[in-house]
Amino acid sequence: MLKNAVAAAVMAPSSHNTQPWRFRLHDESLELDADRSRSLKVIDAERRQQIQSCGCALYNARVAVRAMGFTDEVTTMLVDGDSPEHLATLRLGAPRITTPEDHTLMQAVALRRTNRRAFLPRPVPPADIEALVAAAAAEGAALVRLDPEHKRALAELVEQADELQFGDPAFRQELARWLIPFGSRRKDGIPFAEKEYGSNLPFTLMRAMRSPSLGEKFGTIEESLIEGSPLVVVLGTGSDDPASWLACGQALEAVLLQATARGLSAAFLNQVLEIPGFRARIRALVPDIAYPHMVLRLGTPAEPIHHPAPRRDLSEVLIESPEGS
Repeated sequence: MLKNAVAAAVMAPSSHNTQPWRFRLHDESLELDADRSRSLKVIDAERRQQIQSCGCALYNARVAVRAMGFTDEVTTMLVDGDSPEHLATLRLGAPRITTPEDHTLMQAVALRRTNRRAFLPRPVPPADIEALVAAAAAEGAALVRLDPEHKRALAELVEQADELQFGDPAFRQELARWLIPFGSRRKDGIPFAEKEYGSNLPFTLMRAMRSPSLGEKFGTIEESLIEGSPLVVVLGTGSDDPASWLACGQALEAVLLQATARGLSAAFLNQVLEIPGFRARIRALVPDIAYPHMVLRLGTPAEPIHHPAPRRDLSEVLIESPEGS
């Protein structure tokens, strides 16, 4: 049964679709490890986003366990200090009666997509926003909605962050390694067409990545998308350590699945949290959050996702012990 949980886990979002996780399956437990070989050394130097990505995968696995009729028992293995590899162990708990909510979230696991394009100019109902806030709180995180004034301030920060990042050759080089041109057989990375850099032909991709002016172009696009989004939120925790990052990842996926179940989709705006100094400026926008970890814009999709992010096969991320089943 836990192998089915892995199948759900790998559907989780991850920073630049690096899918930085490994699983070890035993008879009665599933171990989750972070895959250091998939770290983003420039974009995510502290490995905060990597551990948050693993938290998203862990939450999906928990959803699958509950949908199969068991309680989800999680033991986290994180300690302060050096960045960990072994993050958590998931076990099947006592049998339970599944609920309509369990099945709704399980369906959302497969339907969820990151949507980097514009949303319809349709307000998000207050009841939906309350459900997203509650989903984050249940996992130990806080979700705060930005008002129009703070949303405009965020848009300006995102534009500045894009220009700074794309002005760095090391950033462009690392990003280029995780962009996929049309027709690629890779099972990780972000489809180039979904990043709105223009043509998705391989030679155009590489030419674009050599241009520092791409940051100005992309920053302008992002600023417009933020201002046109009906809902922009910041997700964070009261502490800033690996355990909090893992918890925030689980809260993030809880929010994304609730959003998906309500016909909403989300895009990430984490460039403002990847540059030293900018994170404090985001914190000033949401003083109720001690440590912001994620910035999202949400809304009703205006068009379908034509290039969904690929996923690696289970055989590439799962190790089954001799006694595993």
